[in-house]
Amino acid sequence: DLAYWRFEGKLSIQEGGRSRIVNIDWRQRGDSSDIHLNGPLGIGDVRIRTIGNQLVIGTGGDSRVYPLDGDLVIEGDSFRLPWKRLAYWVQGLQGPDMAPIEATFLQDGWSVSILDSDINGPVLIVLSHPEVRLKLKVHRWQRSTVKEAANQI
Repeated sequence: DLAYWRFEGKLSIQEGGRSRIVNIDWRQRGDSSDIHLNGPLGIGDVRIRTIGNQLVIGTGGDSRVYPLDGDLVIEGDSFRLPWKRLAYWVQGLQGPDMAPIEATFLQDGWSVSILDSDINGPVLIVLSHPEVRLKLKVHRWQRSTVKEAANQI
């Protein structure tokens, strides 16, 4: 179980007829996620953290708390992102059973496609749902199985 990892890359978000590209820096330590998004045109700096069963989204000096499995409202559009599963999907895994995603995987209305990988993990992933399409291009992976080393990730 690779519980401690980090990747940096670009995330394309297509929803509500809009398309945006942001930088993403995702750090995972066990069950806790710390995701930093930044980009132009209204995105600015966004920090997303999972803490227990809560999702905390911070923008500037403002923070909002959502239930981890609840609807997330972004600029008036509401859709459900499966945050608990997302941490597995970006690693190319179907879920906690650690089964790998072979090409395309369907779960709860989401299509997860691994289009390219290297020895560290997926480097091109597309997540599609009727309301949103996310395309992730990973530039750099870091992984550790040792908690102490994870602090330097």
